Amino acid sequence: MLKLSPAAEPYWLDLLPGVRIKVRPITIASMLIARDAVSKVFRGEDQEDVGVRANIALVREIAQRGVVEWEGVGDAEGNPAPVNRETIGALLDHWPAYDEIDVRYVAPALERGEEKNGSSSSPAGTTEAAPATAMPAESSAQSAHT
Repeated sequence: MLKLSPAAEPYWLDLLPGVRIKVRPITIASMLIARDAVSKVFRGEDQEDVGVRANIALVREIAQRGVVEWEGVGDAEGNPAPVNRETIGALLDHWPAYDEIDVRYVAPALERGEEKNGSSSSPAGTTEAAPATAMPAESSAQSAHT
């Protein structure tokens, strides 16, 4: 069953001791824009560590579109930092913050997208209830030679 729920409001996530961020729910639009950022990673010339770089691009793009407010984040002088793409990028450069945003904000949205309420394909490429239609390789090879 597909469970529809009303549009959610922004909510707070405790990120690190003394740091919390307010984020918008991840929407279809923000996910599609983030996927575009990921596709640029795959189009790049350097294909080394492409999976890791794609994940970083996805998390960065979603966070930069989703973080709307924060507490406990300051500039080099200790003054409260404004929330903008540059400062969100700087926050994401701090590994523990990046990891928490990935685990607590981005990953749950991706998991919800993969649930598909029991109608997704199995690893073999068919739905769970569907029978396999291809003959085993040995049988089909023997019948082709007879």
